[in-house]
Amino acid sequence: MDTDPSRAAMGPAFSRAVRGTRTVFGGALEWDGADALDLSGMAVTALGMGVPILIGVLAGYPRIGLAASLGAMWVGNAPRGASLAEHWRTVRDIVLAAIGAAIAAALIARHGWWSDIGLVLIAGMAALLGGFSRPAAIASQRFITFVAIGLGIAMQAPDRILLTILIAEGAIWAALCALAVGAAARRWRIGQIAPPAPRSSASFAQLYRRWRGLMATIGGWIYSLRLMACLACAVVIREAVPQHHYGWIAVAVALLTQRQGDGLVVKVLQRAMGVAAGVMATEAIASRPLPGWALVIVIASLAAASPWLRKRSYVAYTAATTPLILLLTSGGGTIAQGLLLDRLVATLIAAGLVIMAFVATRRFTPRPSPDNRHPG
Repeated sequence: MDTDPSRAAMGPAFSRAVRGTRTVFGGALEWDGADALDLSGMAVTALGMGVPILIGVLAGYPRIGLAASLGAMWVGNAPRGASLAEHWRTVRDIVLAAIGAAIAAALIARHGWWSDIGLVLIAGMAALLGGFSRPAAIASQRFITFVAIGLGIAMQAPDRILLTILIAEGAIWAALCALAVGAAARRWRIGQIAPPAPRSSASFAQLYRRWRGLMATIGGWIYSLRLMACLACAVVIREAVPQHHYGWIAVAVALLTQRQGDGLVVKVLQRAMGVAAGVMATEAIASRPLPGWALVIVIASLAAASPWLRKRSYVAYTAATTPLILLLTSGGGTIAQGLLLDRLVATLIAAGLVIMAFVATRRFTPRPSPDNRHPG
């Protein structure tokens, strides 16, 4: 009988590693086909993103259409509620987060290191405020992601005011598409209605007292600290190797960092796999300049596929949205192979930062309460 303590200790650790590997890669290969095809959701994203680009191409200014389409992308995936009022509340919150993020990104862009400090502080403040309630948590997560993406674009935009206006117009257009298609879908019972989000019975005063109590504990600060630390590391890495396009690390950190730790490692690794597949797809799509009509078709098709893939495979969804984001942020032009490789490496770096920050602070991360289960 083998009584070597090192082997005895290795056994459970090895078993856990095997189970974790099966969870990640098994989940990556899973395809959930239980939900029916939601044509209304696909129509919203295709119209919301495709029409602005079509108008820009027809007017001879495709970059303007791409900027508006970026705002539409932020709003297009809003879940359709059981009533117009419920749908309006969801869409309204996303539009406000998108416009607020565009304004914040335009204000802090092009100020050297102050821009980076501004991103870290804004993200940290939004993360803290998100602890107030479940709707605040959802809005703050979207806002943080939108600011990170918007800042990268605003740093290169010749006119930040025009960029902000275009993003706002795209977001409002997508909201109108969502409400109109949603009303028609409810009238003729097309597609699926998102289950209503659980609403807390607590009053504002009760939520405020709970939030103040949470801020008095390390658990109330840990998500914000994890996010700020990862964003700060992203800035340092970008400046350490300026010959690479590592500004994407901050965007990937915003996308990957979750308030709760449940399933974080699996999600991070699966997103990295999806980005790798998406980069290869982008190489095939954007290795040569796309004519205007092809750009409209590609972006509208990817936009239409995203809500359908999101319910079936997280890896496939990420693989579809990666070329979508890359095309929008690159102005629709040819994307060099080196840039694509840098985006992939940046995503892997961000994944490592997020996982390390989570592991380092895991014992301080609070469990979600029944009335306030914040999403990632």
